[in-house]
Amino acid sequence: MKKIGILIIFVMLLQGCSESKMTKKENEKTAIVDNASAITSTTKKASKEFPSISLTSSSFQSVIGWLSNDEILFIIFDKGKWTVQSYSVSNHLWNIIYTSTVPIIEGFIHPNKELILLHTSSNSSSAEVQIIHKNGYLVQSLSFESDELYMDWHPTNPDLIVFTTFYEDWTYNTFVYNSSTQNLQSIEVENPFVKWYDEDHLMLLRGSDSSLDGNELILYSISEKSLKETGIMHLIDVQNLGKSMLYIQINEEKKLYEYRFIDNEKQSSFEWTSPAISNYSEWVIPTISNVHSNQFFLIKGLKSGNVDESSDRGILSSISLDGERELGEVLTQPIACSPNGETCLGGYEKENWIQLNPLKEKVWIHLDE
Repeated sequence: MKKIGILIIFVMLLQGCSESKMTKKENEKTAIVDNASAITSTTKKASKEFPSISLTSSSFQSVIGWLSNDEILFIIFDKGKWTVQSYSVSNHLWNIIYTSTVPIIEGFIHPNKELILLHTSSNSSSAEVQIIHKNGYLVQSLSFESDELYMDWHPTNPDLIVFTTFYEDWTYNTFVYNSSTQNLQSIEVENPFVKWYDEDHLMLLRGSDSSLDGNELILYSISEKSLKETGIMHLIDVQNLGKSMLYIQINEEKKLYEYRFIDNEKQSSFEWTSPAISNYSEWVIPTISNVHSNQFFLIKGLKSGNVDESSDRGILSSISLDGERELGEVLTQPIACSPNGETCLGGYEKENWIQLNPLKEKVWIHLDE
């Protein structure tokens, strides 16, 4: 394990290739896909603009996100089991995609909208990662010894995933996994929260003396096991959208976030700024939702300052290489936007339905005791 550079022995269990292939074949035959959910839920009378659903608080676990422009994935506890279910906005219908006897902690949808990654766990010191197809069959499964799990899925190559496993004392190990070869490679990095840069490099942020100065971007070569300085400083975040990159830097003197959105293929870019907000010790990363490789949405602050002095509202904007389009004020909250960019789900439980044209916001998930 590592705790800022310290390495000790760690054991990880990985399902064998033959066992995984057999499991995949069996699950292809027995995939659970029903036309209706058995959960106790009702679809409330909704307007044309806003859907509205009601679930029991004991059954609702979380919203994973958009599988398509019409389908939203949920994690639902149903009849003693954990299920992944899709909800059709247009037809108001539930569909059970996958069922697990082990608690599903969280889920992620790959940008290709074909694969879903589930983090499951039966106890506090272990974790299992299940990769399933949207049609419901199990593709692969990995087992970890871990108290907490971080992952980053390559945006264009779903075979590549980087995992960091954390333990009770916050030591950690980082692994690169290639599902096409089922090769698991342990790597040593100084920051556990690495992200994909390309298929051979990972991005990590190296801190400065003061967290308010931002970070330096470092690239780690998987094949050469070496680090390379990029010279890009004062970063608070960087995101790989597939065919484009987003860099967010801090201009501490002007109290501004400076954004640079770059098309990797055409080498075109768009740059802009927004007010910077801190929690005194570090900068608060703006809320962002990617919809595809050349467009995303973000909520930016109304003015610079500290969190407890700032408004709980911000400006929702659509960003592309053509520029920024401000849509209006909304609550500052996590957002997940549909692939066509017409609707966003907002809130920590994605309970708010945000229609973008015209901009309107309303609670759409209602939990009953």
